[in-house]
Amino acid sequence: MGFDTVIATVIATVIIIFVAYTFISGSTSIAESAINGYKESVKTELKRLNTAIEILNVTYNNGELQAYFKNTGNERFKGFSEFDAFIYGKTTNGTEVIKYFESANYTIVNELINPGIFDPYETAEVTVSVTLDNGTYVFLLCTPNAVCDSYGFTVG
Repeated sequence: MGFDTVIATVIATVIIIFVAYTFISGSTSIAESAINGYKESVKTELKRLNTAIEILNVTYNNGELQAYFKNTGNERFKGFSEFDAFIYGKTTNGTEVIKYFESANYTIVNELINPGIFDPYETAEVTVSVTLDNGTYVFLLCTPNAVCDSYGFTVG
């Protein structure tokens, strides 16, 4: 065995170690990003599981809809900017109505702790200005975690 064989063996060994290291570090990176993605999805799903709201009452008078709802879950909300409110239904003459409210006024009416934060077991009120003809409607309220509750009511 000559000197050139020793050098070739050393170079081959270094290349094999380098390729193995590259493969292992790449696998580690892929596994790490998969784990981080999994952690985020679990975190989001836990928020959804801890979120629950219940619409207690809906009234409609002279173009103003007023609804009271309660945070019956364990998630707290720092504001209502990401809440969504909808109305859908049919008038008595058969016209379908679907409305999304970009501007709704939310107020916490039963503040237990943490002023300005919608904590569990607190009650809030949402009011929207809308003109509705006589008919049967459903008010739908959704949280930022895509957990919704609905309440049916009639006008007229």
